[in-house]
Amino acid sequence: MKIAAGLCALVPLGLVLLGFGLPRAEAIHPPFAPPSNQLLLGADDIGQDVLRVLAHGALTTLGVGLAAGVLATLLGLLVGGAAGYWTGLEPPLTRLTDLILAFPRLPLLILLALYLKPDPLNAVVILALFGWPSTARTLRPAVAGLREAGYAQVARTLGGSGLYVLFRHVLPQLTPLVMVNLLLEIRFGLVAQTGLAFLGLTDPSVPSWGLMLFQAFQQDQTFTAHYWVWTVLPPALALALTVLALSLPLLGDERRLDPRLRRDT
Repeated sequence: MKIAAGLCALVPLGLVLLGFGLPRAEAIHPPFAPPSNQLLLGADDIGQDVLRVLAHGALTTLGVGLAAGVLATLLGLLVGGAAGYWTGLEPPLTRLTDLILAFPRLPLLILLALYLKPDPLNAVVILALFGWPSTARTLRPAVAGLREAGYAQVARTLGGSGLYVLFRHVLPQLTPLVMVNLLLEIRFGLVAQTGLAFLGLTDPSVPSWGLMLFQAFQQDQTFTAHYWVWTVLPPALALALTVLALSLPLLGDERRLDPRLRRDT
């Protein structure tokens, strides 16, 4: 699974490198020009090199997903760790977590995008603020179970503070669980950003895979002719391979993280 995930990840990683190395695309080619030696993936409806737009779109889509996933996981790690380790903080933090979990993230993200400035930073902040509860809810019982482990009790007996024991002895034991939640949040972040762009709720001057799909679907000739082959397939395949690269490692960790699956074997 991990080898297949690595192969899938080569596409988005290669596009990111191209995005840093290639200049921004300009509308200097004939609209819907087919692929050629000069235009490896052809041109879009306004004459931009699709490969360059795809590469710079990777910086936006993957950047939003990565930033939102990391920030949401860190917030969930702090809240879930505090709620699981300090029993006095558990009731209010658990109620806060359940309250935010009650809001559907994607519809709320769409609603907020209608009223806020449609830039990547706002998308990252919104995704992180409403994405941490799932990580916190997963980590809280795990931290509570490890709080009374022998090594944690010994560290407290030797004078270790609560923060020291939590971050030095408890949370490192949960690294696989944290990594799974991180991959899930990154995956949700990039899919959500693509969805917002596909709905036309992002800045049209900032290239992204969702914006490429949005612009392609706005043109009638995209599907009446064969232009969809180089205007729709590249961003769709790039997104699919990226999601697959983030999903395949989770399949390998299920048996290790779920005791019920280990008992079945």
